[in-house]
Amino acid sequence: MAMTLKRAAHLTGYEIRRVSTSATGGRVRFAAFDGAEEVAEADGPVEWLALDALVSKVLRIHSRRALERSGWRCARCKRRQGLQIHHRRYRSHGGTHEVQNLEPVCWQCHRMIHECERSR
Repeated sequence: MAMTLKRAAHLTGYEIRRVSTSATGGRVRFAAFDGAEEVAEADGPVEWLALDALVSKVLRIHSRRALERSGWRCARCKRRQGLQIHHRRYRSHGGTHEVQNLEPVCWQCHRMIHECERSR
């Protein structure tokens, strides 16, 4: 599914604004804003690619915040190795990339979380 302005805003939890379009290169640039503060910015050759790049950038920023918040440990077993980011509410069920929806877990715990979910 091509990324839209509305979907990008939902996934990131930020207001998304087009900040410029290059007259010569034709690149489109968007930024995510928390009030007046710019959180991240990205560009692309077309609108949906620029929005996709911006959402990915925000996910990286929020993933790092979630890892820092957990002390770079698995939220379940406290291991430090093999960490991955788990979406507490799955994106397929309307989950977002907002920090409060992200949980750092080791790959073993991540696998177990998804196996338990599947068995319900």
